[in-house]
Order: sequence, then structure tokens, then C-alpha cells
Amino acid sequence: MPRPNTPAFPFTFPLPSIIAILLAITLHLNAQQFTFQRFDQDEGLKNHDVFKLIQDKTGYLWAATENGLFRYDGAEFHRFGAADGILESLVIDVYQDDSGRIWAATNDHLYYLSGSRFEAIPFTPGAQFTPGQHLTSIDSRHILFLNKGALMLAQPAGTPQHWIVTPYFNPQQIATHPALSQLHNVFADRDGTLWLGCAQQLCHINGSQIEILGAQQGVSAEPWRVIFRDRQNALWIRDSQHIRALAPGSSTFIDRSIAPDTLGTFSGSGILTIAEDRNSRVLTQTSTGIARWSGDCWQFFDRTNGLDFPDISTIFSDQNGSLWFSSRGHGLRRWLGYDDVENWTVSQGLSNDIVWTIFRDRQRHIWFGDESQVSQLDEAQNHILPSKALPPAPFEKTDGITQSPDGSLWIVNIYGQLLHSNPATRRFTQIAKLPTIARLFTDSSHRIWLLSREGLYVIKDPVSDPHPEKVDNALTATDAFANATEAANGTLWFISDHHLYRLSRNQFSEPDQWTEITLDKSLIQGQMRGIAAAADGTLWIGGGLPSLLHLRIDSNQGHLVASFASPEIVSTDVQFVRFDRRGWLWVGTDLGVNVFNGTVWKLLTQRDGLISNDTNEGAFLADADGSVWVGVNGGAIHLLHPEHLFSNVPLKVMIESATLGTRPLNLAANKDVWRWRDAPLDVAFTSLNYDRQGSTLFRYRLLGLEPAWNQTASHHLHYAAMPPGSFRFEVEAIDPDQQRHSAIVSFAVSIRPPWWRTRTFYLCLAVFSFLCSLLFWHLRERRLIKRQLLLEKLVAQRTSELEAEKRELLTTREALHHQATHDALTGLWNRSAILDILQRELDHARRDGTQLAVVLADIDYFKKINDTLGHLAGDLILRDAAHRMAQNIRPSDFIGRYGGEEFLIVLPGLPEGDPPARLSQIQHAISQAPFFYLAESIHVTSSFGAAWINLETISVEDMIRHSDEALYAAKASGRNRIVFHPSPHSQALSTRQPKRPVTTRDRHDDDNISQT
Repeated sequence: MPRPNTPAFPFTFPLPSIIAILLAITLHLNAQQFTFQRFDQDEGLKNHDVFKLIQDKTGYLWAATENGLFRYDGAEFHRFGAADGILESLVIDVYQDDSGRIWAATNDHLYYLSGSRFEAIPFTPGAQFTPGQHLTSIDSRHILFLNKGALMLAQPAGTPQHWIVTPYFNPQQIATHPALSQLHNVFADRDGTLWLGCAQQLCHINGSQIEILGAQQGVSAEPWRVIFRDRQNALWIRDSQHIRALAPGSSTFIDRSIAPDTLGTFSGSGILTIAEDRNSRVLTQTSTGIARWSGDCWQFFDRTNGLDFPDISTIFSDQNGSLWFSSRGHGLRRWLGYDDVENWTVSQGLSNDIVWTIFRDRQRHIWFGDESQVSQLDEAQNHILPSKALPPAPFEKTDGITQSPDGSLWIVNIYGQLLHSNPATRRFTQIAKLPTIARLFTDSSHRIWLLSREGLYVIKDPVSDPHPEKVDNALTATDAFANATEAANGTLWFISDHHLYRLSRNQFSEPDQWTEITLDKSLIQGQMRGIAAAADGTLWIGGGLPSLLHLRIDSNQGHLVASFASPEIVSTDVQFVRFDRRGWLWVGTDLGVNVFNGTVWKLLTQRDGLISNDTNEGAFLADADGSVWVGVNGGAIHLLHPEHLFSNVPLKVMIESATLGTRPLNLAANKDVWRWRDAPLDVAFTSLNYDRQGSTLFRYRLLGLEPAWNQTASHHLHYAAMPPGSFRFEVEAIDPDQQRHSAIVSFAVSIRPPWWRTRTFYLCLAVFSFLCSLLFWHLRERRLIKRQLLLEKLVAQRTSELEAEKRELLTTREALHHQATHDALTGLWNRSAILDILQRELDHARRDGTQLAVVLADIDYFKKINDTLGHLAGDLILRDAAHRMAQNIRPSDFIGRYGGEEFLIVLPGLPEGDPPARLSQIQHAISQAPFFYLAESIHVTSSFGAAWINLETISVEDMIRHSDEALYAAKASGRNRIVFHPSPHSQALSTRQPKRPVTTRDRHDDDNISQT
């Protein structure tokens, strides 16, 4: 903590007191390190010479600078200049009265904000403001300021827009009290009275009563430039060197001056100020930084603590408790983690800013093990000092410190050097050299465990036998261990890079039982580094794993309860996993520290005042007072009040402006109605929670255009060319680091469509369109009817032509088909057609199991007829023979010219037992009547070869071959006969007869056909 300083008194100090004070002045320079957020030109504050900084009731910050008045909305600084009504660039003071009206003082004008524009208050003689002479008010209608040492009163005259300025004191009062014309400061108290720094005195004005306070009231003759009333109702006054305080109910001021004078004297270009933080502690400037009154002494902060900005002009605590500073020439600063975070670095005594371990012993001393040495915090000097009890050689990379019951300390480093202190002398000696050590752990039985990369070592009794021995167990003998923890029931848990072990206590004085716990390999891909046991017996494990694991152990099996990655934890590169005394889980990563209270995750980073985000393995200490220490690559962090992490500070969002084109929308109206102009919609919004700046995002949507939520870090949105319609814009602020969100704020706007897009226009257009459609339909109907009549006539004509063409085509088609399938001479089926018919009937007979007969008929001695009578006679005989045969076949039979004088007859369904009569009829049709050619009678006979379908008949060729064989037999046996090809049945019978085809002459000897 910052060291206290005894207040100065108006009497002479003895020499020992002077020495103590001088020593205190020297030691306070080594207090903690703090971090500050800087606001300068990069953030939009164009001028660094800031005279005054205030926060208005809305939450905006206002900065009066050498080059204009600026307002900060959490995202950017907006400058108010000549376009906004402030004609001068030098703005000396800014003030807000009780009504919320903003006032600004330049070097010669006084302005107030009316709407969005500043208005000047004219008065004569001309104003002459100087830095440090601040504006104040009795109420919103009585504004007070100093002009050339005189107190002036500005008040409205008649209308709120017309103000007049008059002297506050009349000439008689000034004549009675000349000091009233030499004022340095004016302060309006809560009760309506005024306190003035007048000449070398302090004046109190209560109505018409004027009281001059002096030495009798404890007020020395000084030019009191600052007057301040704190929340405890104490009145503070200050000049450049002296400070006095008037306690509530007291009539005498007490000296609160900062000693020595060299520290308490404020000089330079800054402006004296007194402020109060959220814990009601008063702050003011010193010659090197600032001082804070803690109730009985001053605490000092200067450049060694990180306050590297001199010439402070304003100190104030904003609505969320953040502490702000303005300075002359150095812009603005915000103290990050004020009163919550302390950082300890090399400036505070660490030999190296990489802290490996932190430990508090039972004597309440804090020990640090860093990259280079082991140090101890001297709280009397508020400084970290190297331990003189260690050996002179540097003890580097300490990764474990603990204490045994006898008060002796144990320290081990990564190289395996184990040091032990003598309880009596407190001197350290090395008692062992072990393999590479990852961690040191002490259980509730006071056993000290040394987790090495080559197995486990244990000091079972650190008091009576302070020597480590290796754990003799096959499971753990060679494993590379990383960390350990103890459950509430005394069970010890150890992790190596890839294994989890349990050491269970045995209540029967038998050896403790080691067990390896089976884990899902997919969960522990990487390296386990941190482990913590929760009060419910579950385990939390992290490291270089895909996620932070929450496990439940059943028997020897680990079961996943939950896993956590982004956004719950900022990084899965986990350096430590620990529980504090509240039962909160702390997870250190390379990007910050996550804290889980069992319900909500919070994140701490450099934005919250940490010196660094990169934590180190094992560098965690949950202190007895509830605070927490964390070691990082940058130093040691002391979190004073972790409970503030889960405070219910509301996150706020506000819509600053919305414009449709160039016209501003009325955000207060229930619905703003505008005509459509094809204009863009621009919306500006912000969150004035400055302590969450950098981590705040915004979720928004525009109902009526985009129903889904979107997310942005920007404070401005632009919607191009808004269409007509009713819209509602909604936005909320979210803080992923703290898992908080604000209430949703919104505004509605309705954009009326142009006349050509209104309902009335659409209705008229619909009626007009309907009438035009009727007219068009009527005209079109008449035209269509006329055209239809013409078309009907043309169609009838064309139909007649097409029918004639169709008939002609059909006739031609039939003729072509007949020509393609019939013999030109006989008119019978031609060869290809009759063969197709035979194939079809053969397939049908096989499918249905019916009979099929095929006959090859041949005109006997036809060549002789051609040779003797000529081919014309032959053609006549072929034509007439074909006609006679066609007249004697059944409708279901088919006959075709097979070739030359041969004819092929297909007889479907002809039974094999009936053929002589049927075929004889066909044959007799040829021979029973003569043929006539040139008056000459010609007798013609024919030979038939017949065959039936049987098991041997598998194709058309088989049928033709069988019938051809029968025909050949008929010709060979004398012609003019019918021969049947023997079937398998008839062949079976022919075994008792001569083996030859059976002829009809054998059956009908009287049926002899001869040629004449």
C-alpha cells in the first residue's frame, strides 16, 4: 500500500522527526505501479493544454482547452467552435449548473449552451477571465464568476434567452470590505452561502452578512485559491503551499498541509484543484504528483507510480468511480483499475519483471520468486527487497515457495535446487539437487511434494526429516509432472503432461493408493498444466489444451461435465487454474485473467489496470484478506477488491442522434413521421461507461428492414436510401469481458411514401387500370372475333386441303407398304414379309403352346412351261395359281411367294392330324382346272412339303429347312403330291416302316396328278 505521511503542523519539528519525514519522502517513491489510459490527438483531442474537465449529468466529458471546447462521448471528441457559437478558441473554464445547462468561459466572453448551439452573454465592461477562476452558481438562475478580481452575477432578465450581468457586491460593501475586490476564487456551498478567497483572507457570505475568517479560526493569511466541500461535509481550502480543513460542526480549521514544503508546494502551469474519489478520500496536487488523504495521513503518487504527467489542472471521479486527470500540455488521463489494482514491477524492487511464484508466509510476509532472484515485500518501506537470508549466488527461476509447521521456509527453482531455512537463524542452505522441477506443493498433512519432470519427490516430515525422497511407484516413476491440488476430503490429485493421478488416503494406516484416471484422449491433446479441485469434488484442468475442462471422476474414469473456450475464457492457453477463499475459480491465460463465480465469467486485462495480460504458471496467491496476487510477464499484480468484478454497475447505452438525410429525427417522439426523400438514415449511439471502454460492443437491428441482430464496435451506422415504411431502431451495449449488457433503447420513424406510392394513388391506378383493361378487352374482343371468323374460314379451307393431302399420303403409304410387303406379280406376301409372319407366328405358337404348320408349295415342271410357252405363260400360271391358293386358305392362314415358282404357306393352329384334307384342298385348287394362255389349255400340278413345329424346331430356318426337305422328297418321289416332314413321333413309328417321308400318295393312291 502507499506509505502514510504524517501531516505537517505549524510548530518546529525535532531532528528525529525531520529525519523520519525525509526518509518517508524517499520511500514513498517506491510505492506501487499504476497504469493510465491516455487521451490526446490520436483519440481526437486536438489540443493537449486542458484547463478544466467535467462530466455532465448525462455522462459526457467536457474539456476546456487552449484550442476550443471538446465533448467526449466514449468514442470521439467533438469540438465546439465558431460554427457552434463559440467565437474564441481559448476556452478557460467549463461548468454545468443545477439545471444541466453547460457554461463555457473564454478569455473575454461567457457562453451557455442552448439546444445545440452556444449563446454569448453580453456585458460591459468586457470580461477578463483567467485560468483557475472557476464558474459556479447559487442555482440555475444565478451564475457566479470572477472578472478582474470582482464577483459578478449573471441572471436572466425577463426571458430565459436574455441574460444580464451585474456586480454581486455593491460599492458600499466593497468600501467596507476592500478584500471583496481582490478575489481569487468563489465557491457556492450547498446551503446557498458563498466562500471566497479574498486577498489574503477567507470570506464567508451568508445573504447580506459578510464574515472574514483569520488566524482565530485557523486560517492563515494566504491567497486561498481552492475551496471544496467533501461528502463528509468537511470544508477544504488551499493555496499553492498550505491546506486547511474545517470539520463538520467545528469553527476552527485544522492544518492538513503536506510536509515538507518542497513536496506540498504546487508550482508550474497547472491549476490548483481539490477533488474526492468514490470512497470519499480527498485528492490534490503535490510538487511531484498527487496526494490522497486517507483519513489520518496523506498518501503520495508520482512518476514512480506511473503518474508521468505534470501540471495537473483537474482531478475528478466520474459517475462510475474512475479517476480522471487533465493537465496543461499533456491531455487527459484515466487511472485504470483505480483503488482496485496495484502493480509491482522493477521500479518497486523486483530484480526482474517476470514473476514465477508468489507466497505469503505465516508471519504475513509476501515473497516473490522472479526470473533472477527471490525477494520479500517490506511493507514498512512499501518496497520489494532481495532476501538477505539466501545464499549470495543468484537463485534464478524460482517456481515454488512454502513453509513447514516449524516456520522454516522451502524454496525450489526450475533447476531442482532446493533451499531450506533454519527456523532459528532464518538462513537458507541448499539441501538437495533434484531433476528439473515444475512445481512445489504442500498438502494438509504438511507433506511437501516436489513435482519434477522425472517423477515425484516428497518430504514426508519437513520438521524431523527435512530430506526429499522419490515416490517409489511404477505409475509415477518417470512421468513429467506439472501441477497438483488437494480436494476437500484430503484426496491428492497430480497431473503430468498427459496423465491424471489420484492419491487416496488410507484410513487403516496402510500405504496410500495411487490410481491413474482414464481420460478421453481427444480432450487432453496438448499439455495439462493447471489443476484445481472444487468443493463438490469435481476437477478443473487447463493448459495447452483445446479447452478448459470441468471433470467429474467416477471410480477410475473421468467424465466431462463441461468444457470452456471463447467467449467464456479469453484464451485456451491456460497458465494456472486456482480457487480463492470465496470458491471463485481463477484462470490465468496469455491474454488475461478469467474469473468464474459459479454463474458468470469475468475477464481482467490491461484495460482494467493490469500491468500485463500474460500470466505465468503457478504465480497465483489467494490472500487471507480476500485479495488476489497474480504473477505476469511484467511484474506482480495485487487485485485489492475482486468482489468489485461482480458488482451490479449497470451498462448504459444512449442514442445520441439520428438523421434522415440532413434532417435530425425527434428521438423523444413515439413515432417521427417524415416524407420520403430517398435519403440515408444515420444513427449515432454510445455507451458512457468509460471504465469498460475498449471492451464494449453494440448489438443493433432496424425492424422493418433487418429483423436479425447485428454486432459492431462502431458508434455510427449508415443506412443508404431508406425506403418508405415504418421502422424501429433498437440497440444495446454488451461487454463480452464482463458478460453484461444494457437495456435496449430504441426510436421509431415512419417514412411516408411519395404521392405516387400512396394507397390512394394505388387505388386510383387500380381503377384506371381496370377501366383501361375493360376497354382494351372490348377492343381486343372485337378484333379477336373478326380474326376468329377469318381463321375459321382459313382453317376450314386448310383442313379440307390437309384431309385431301392426308388421304393422298395414306394411299401412297398403303401403296408403298403393299409394294414393300407384297409380290408384284402374284400380289401375295413377298419373301421378307412372309418370313416375318412366320417368325411372329412361331413366337406365338411357342408362347401359347399351339400348333403351327409351314408348307412350301412348288409348281411342277415350271421351267418346262417357261421354256416351251414362254415367260409370259409362266407369269400367268404363277399369278393364277397364287390366286387359287389364296382363295382356299383360312382367314388365319398366310401365303406368300417364297421365290421363283415356290410359295410359302403359314398355317397357324393347324393340327397335325388334319393336314391331308386341308392341304389337298389347296393343292387341288391348282390342278383341278386348267390354265389358259393364248387359247391354249395348260394342266398344272404342284408339290407340297409340309412341316409342323416340334421340339427340334427352334427357329424359322428350322421350319423352312424341314418343309424344304419334305418338298424335296415330294419332287423326288414323282411330284404332284404332298409330303410331310416326319415329326419325332412319326419317326418313332417309322422304325417299323421304310425310313422315308410320308406322302399322300401312300394314303390316297387314287389321288394321282399328272401333267398333260
